[in-house]
Amino acid sequence: MHTAPRLALGTPVLEKPLEKKAGRNYGPPGHKKLIYFIDDMNMPEVDAYGTVQPHTLIRQHLDYGHWYDRNKLSLKEITNVQYVSCMNPTSGSFTINPRLQRHFSVFVLSFPGADALSSIYSSILTQHLRLGNFPASLQKSTPQLINLALTFHQKVATTFLPTAIKFHYIFNLRDFANIFQARAISDPFSCSSER
Repeated sequence: MHTAPRLALGTPVLEKPLEKKAGRNYGPPGHKKLIYFIDDMNMPEVDAYGTVQPHTLIRQHLDYGHWYDRNKLSLKEITNVQYVSCMNPTSGSFTINPRLQRHFSVFVLSFPGADALSSIYSSILTQHLRLGNFPASLQKSTPQLINLALTFHQKVATTFLPTAIKFHYIFNLRDFANIFQARAISDPFSCSSER
C-alpha cells in the first residue's frame, strides 16, 4: 500500500487474497484469518483535501466492516481480517489520522544502543561457535568481530545518508543482522585458520 498513493491501486491489492463467501460477504479462503501487513503506513501522500485515500479505505473497513466495489459500486462485507502496520520515523508524514490510529495499539521501538547490540550478537555468536566446535582462536575473537561489525555498520550508516534520489540508503538492524546470519550458517571447516 505504501507504493500505491491512489485508492484505485490499493483496493485490488487488498481484495486479491479474498474469496466470495455468500451474497456480499468476502473473506480469506476457508475458515482462515487474514492479516494485512502495511509497511510504512505514513508514506502515502496527503491529497488536496487533507486526506490519505488508502488510510480512508482501511479506516472505513475498520469502522464499518466493509468497503465498496469500485466497478459495480456495490457493498462488500469483509470478514476475518486484521491489520498490522508500521511507520518509518525518518520519512513520510509523521502522523496519521487519529480516526484511523485509534484502531491500532501503538508501540514505539527505537534502534538499540551499541551495548545492547553487542550483548545480543555476542551471545548468539558465542553460542554458535561453542556448539559448532569452532577453533578456540576463533571463539576468542568474538568480541573483536562484534566490535568490527558495529563500527562498520555505524560508519556505513553515517557515510551513506538517504536523500530523495538515494532513498534506499537506509541501514537498519536488518542489515546488521545479515552480517551475523552468514556467520551463523558457517561450519568449522569454512572458518579453519589452516586454509
